[in-house]
Amino acid sequence: MENSYYNVVETLVLIYAADAGKLKIFLKKKEDEPYKGYWTLPSAPLNNETTLEENASLIYQSMTGLNDGIIYQSKAFSNLDRDPNARIIGISFVAITDKSLTDMKNNSDSKAWFDVNELPKLGFDHENIINEVSKEIKSKIATNYDDMLLSFFQSDFTLPELQLFYENILGKTIDRRNFHKKFASQELVIDTGFKTTKGSGRPGTLYRFNQDKMKGKRI
Repeated sequence: MENSYYNVVETLVLIYAADAGKLKIFLKKKEDEPYKGYWTLPSAPLNNETTLEENASLIYQSMTGLNDGIIYQSKAFSNLDRDPNARIIGISFVAITDKSLTDMKNNSDSKAWFDVNELPKLGFDHENIINEVSKEIKSKIATNYDDMLLSFFQSDFTLPELQLFYENILGKTIDRRNFHKKFASQELVIDTGFKTTKGSGRPGTLYRFNQDKMKGKRI
């Protein structure tokens, strides 16, 4: 029997953001079979006129309404049972964005942000994909590999917010004084001179990362 070497390739985009100290991922609800009503990663088949990178950018734009973002290729997934109807090879891309911006661009019940540690019911092999890629992302965040912290915190933040994000990434509690001292003593953060205005509690000091100190810095 003659072997077939023709396979469908799809681009999957894992859109991440930091929100309220948690690592969030952007998903869409499947509106047809298979897996109707399940949540899935934004994806699209690769056609003959588009590169993987172009396809990933188009998916990101259609999901978020944004034209800019950090996007790079991650892992390939080629299990034979990925899709019940066809042999499909999945190439995943990571996109890092600002959740507040995407919220302003989206008002549909079929798109939503989820904590990567509290995922909804997912179709296909997308739970496995999210878990594998998220493990890699968390590892990079913990050490700022590839300037990952700079990617997630492009705007101002409070140190308690940053600490909570770290604790959720690492899955453990961190001593507050040591954490704050670590970033302050090495001048990795800069006091913006502004404070938070949301909430009823005491206003928190807003910081931003010191680009000169943080770029290429392993923590």
